[in-house]
Amino acid sequence: MAKVSVIVPVYGVEEYIERCVRSLFEQTLDNIEYLFVDDCTTDMSMEILYSVLEEYPQRKRQVRIHRMEQNSGLPAVRKWGVLNATGEYVVHCDSDDWVDKDMYRAMYEKAKEADADVVVCDFAKVTEDNRTIVIGCHFADIKEFTENCLFQRDSWSLCNKMFRNTCYNKIIFPEGTMGEDMLTFFQLFSHCKNIAYIPKDYYNYWYNKDSITQAKTVAKCKRNYELMKGNVDRLIGIIDAGQLVVKDKAFAKSYLRFASVYHLYNVLYLKECRKEWNKVCKEMPLLKFILSRRIPTYYKMMYILVAFHVLPTKKHYATNS
Repeated sequence: MAKVSVIVPVYGVEEYIERCVRSLFEQTLDNIEYLFVDDCTTDMSMEILYSVLEEYPQRKRQVRIHRMEQNSGLPAVRKWGVLNATGEYVVHCDSDDWVDKDMYRAMYEKAKEADADVVVCDFAKVTEDNRTIVIGCHFADIKEFTENCLFQRDSWSLCNKMFRNTCYNKIIFPEGTMGEDMLTFFQLFSHCKNIAYIPKDYYNYWYNKDSITQAKTVAKCKRNYELMKGNVDRLIGIIDAGQLVVKDKAFAKSYLRFASVYHLYNVLYLKECRKEWNKVCKEMPLLKFILSRRIPTYYKMMYILVAFHVLPTKKHYATNS
């Protein structure tokens, strides 16, 4: 059995995959399994992967490459990876990001030392001209950390977290490409008894400000809302069933609904979008929302701007996808 399984989705990353793959193959942890999942990419990503692999012959026996039958999206790709991972611990790495060469060795050793179900490290948000370190964990207590992540004071990203493989045994895999980390993360944490933290920015998250994925269009905003709402509804179902314990269930549910409707902020000049926003916001206790120390400031600002009718205008956004 491998100590760690690394799951790497591959789609449309020919500009970045070499950097990612080299950082993975140069890991100081020897007993490691790599699962590259080709989501029917149409560019040269897989050719680059095979080319780089030739330079690391010692890693070949540790590499598994799978091609999806059709383009299926990130949740389905990660699901295949998890179901086929044989490592004692499982970690995800996006193929346009890269990692420190000591990341998986350090996290695995920390996991064994603490007998932890999950290990968290810091990460860096990287652009062409800046690198900002993000603290990965502010609470050593797993319940407090979970609450902090619920309100997004800590990140619910999977890429800076290494989970014991058995934590995945009872989760419902998400649908749609918005909020998939959120739904998976909270299910995993409902099965974790203890957490370990390494205050080191091992993971590098590449943020391309000019990427098409950052473009704001009417269709994209609406689609993101529907996808996020679907996974939020699933998470609320898990909270209602008592599978994830939170301190203030009603407030947590209201916040999660707001986190999904937030995707409509850019198109609130549309009546149907504003109607949906107003419906969700009526459930939110305004004073509690504004005064809560755990609510991110940018959500508070958006709420206040809308309350005072400071809305974006149609001219700022494209009208098609």
